[in-house]
Amino acid sequence: MKAKLFLLVSLVFITNLAAQQERVDYSDPKEVAGKFLELYFKGDWFGACKLCACEGSEDQISFMIRKLDEQAEVTDESKCTFTLDKFELDKDQLSGKYFYTKSCPNFTKPVKKHLTMKKVEDKWLVEYIFRRDKFL
Repeated sequence: MKAKLFLLVSLVFITNLAAQQERVDYSDPKEVAGKFLELYFKGDWFGACKLCACEGSEDQISFMIRKLDEQAEVTDESKCTFTLDKFELDKDQLSGKYFYTKSCPNFTKPVKKHLTMKKVEDKWLVEYIFRRDKFL
């Protein structure tokens, strides 16, 4: 009886875990940019770095976590929202910029920013740029 209960609970857990993993259509830069920003603002930086186009992006995320540990006051961006505005494809058809507007309760005005996107093989990814003093 205990073994059956354990198997049932395990099956429910595994099914739940599989349902939580979201699939991203890498052929759509809008979907990749949106998912990246969603994960980034929720604080799931390791999830967000999986959508980056450079090896070693985990190093940037680790650096950001250490920097946040050093700061006395941590900015909570989980309440920030974003609107994807437009995608501008470069002439090479392999890169572009996705412009978005970031709105946070602690900002008086929305801030316009962009993500640099890069096509690697058939996948659109957020281009990883290591900047020690600037984050999204």
